[in-house]
Amino acid sequence: MRTNYQNFLEKDYQKLLEQYDKKSEEYKQLKYEYQLLQSRYNTKERQLNIKIENIETSTKEKYQKIIDKKDSEIAEKDKEIARLKALLNIDGNNAGIPTSQTPINKKKIIPNTRTKSNKVIGGQLGHAKYKLEKFSDDEINDNVNFELESCPSCGGELTEVGEICKDELSYRFVPIKRRNHFITYKCNCCKKEIHQNIPNRLKEDNQYGSEIQAVALSLANEGNVSMNKIRHIIRGFSHGEIDMSEGYIAKIQKKASKKLTNFKEDLYKKILTLNLLYWDDTVIMINTKRACLRFYGNEKIAYYTAHNHKSEDGIIKDGILNTLSKKVVVMHDHNIINYKYSYQNIECNIHLIRDLEKCKSNTCHEWCDKFKLLVQKAIHDKNECISNNPNALSFDIEYINDFDSQYEDILYNAIEENLTKNKTHYDKEERALINRILEYKDNYFIWMYDFSLPSDDNLSERGLRGIKSKMKISGQFQNEKTATYYADIKTYIETCYRNNINPTDALIRLMEDNPYTVEEIFNKEND
Repeated sequence: MRTNYQNFLEKDYQKLLEQYDKKSEEYKQLKYEYQLLQSRYNTKERQLNIKIENIETSTKEKYQKIIDKKDSEIAEKDKEIARLKALLNIDGNNAGIPTSQTPINKKKIIPNTRTKSNKVIGGQLGHAKYKLEKFSDDEINDNVNFELESCPSCGGELTEVGEICKDELSYRFVPIKRRNHFITYKCNCCKKEIHQNIPNRLKEDNQYGSEIQAVALSLANEGNVSMNKIRHIIRGFSHGEIDMSEGYIAKIQKKASKKLTNFKEDLYKKILTLNLLYWDDTVIMINTKRACLRFYGNEKIAYYTAHNHKSEDGIIKDGILNTLSKKVVVMHDHNIINYKYSYQNIECNIHLIRDLEKCKSNTCHEWCDKFKLLVQKAIHDKNECISNNPNALSFDIEYINDFDSQYEDILYNAIEENLTKNKTHYDKEERALINRILEYKDNYFIWMYDFSLPSDDNLSERGLRGIKSKMKISGQFQNEKTATYYADIKTYIETCYRNNINPTDALIRLMEDNPYTVEEIFNKEND
């Protein structure tokens, strides 16, 4: 029989056992919950790491794209900076721009292909002094006496004992108020009253004479003086007696151009008979828009045309290049439009040298300088050869072979430099220049085989140089007609000048309705 104590212990044991089972079950449940939470934690951690990795990857890609874009923009900006710096280096030495456009803070470079001598600037030792010779007594048409009334030293009375004569050559602008008398006669037979025909230039009761009209035309078209300044200059010379209006000066331009219709037609026919022709064009402004003034000619002829646009339409309208025969040789700056026509083409080496200098300033590649020196040396050697032997016809075969060898070596290195050296903004332009030299070699250097052919188009450039000054002064032409007036008058003046005819005399004859004819100019030359 169990005691109360045993029963008490049994109850406590059962109670503790129940508590244990309950705690075991709670523990088991908590263990499962922990395992589940640990699993969820691990899952969440993995998910979070994946998200972080994705965010990092996405952010990295995003910012890498931004960085790449910025790097690309920086590279483009660097190229643009290099291009703009190259533009700052462009001057009259490496591009066809006037030296007057050189910035103030930059040294002005005057293109000069002459060989430098080591002589000092100015008159040379032993050089004969040129001066005006004393006039003969028959030439004197004005005398001025300088007399003294008393001795400047002591105030004493003076006795004339001789004279010292000093001559001077000057001019006096004296307005001429000329009256032209057309004598009227009565025929004793038919009783008609007759007189000599009155020319159109004297149709008014009073008008400006041909001499003063010629002065106005000379100032406008030779001196490139603006119309208001022409008025002031003439009024100043005449002490206010001749006061042309600006409108009248403008009408003189139109009148002169009209009188030159036959002259230009005849000169056009003369140009078509030439064996060698130079041509070039330049930009002018007409009513705020870019237009074109074109030159055709040679050492004796200057033919100008003006057009609203610098295009092939103007060339066709001029009717010169598209009319020339296969036998004619044409010198020009590189313009592929020339190769559409049948004549023989010569390329200007001076423009080539400028392009080489521009390429060097943009790329710093060595081949540019080497090729420029090769061309310059060939031109110099040609001039030396002709100077030493005026009958020289061309370089000998040995010289030409040596030139060809250097030509090939330099252009091979040019292609290698263009392909392998650091890329610049000027790579395409450089390669185009190399290809042009290779493709048009014969056109650039045909003069080496025939010294009668020119090596440059400087004659055309000189013919167009005056228009640049006019554009700086006048700014623009009002319309194509006024530009054509200028071109017509310039044609007449320049052609006369090139044939040793005084331009002012030529203009006087023009305004007297008796201009020099093309036949007269060139017959005079032959005489």
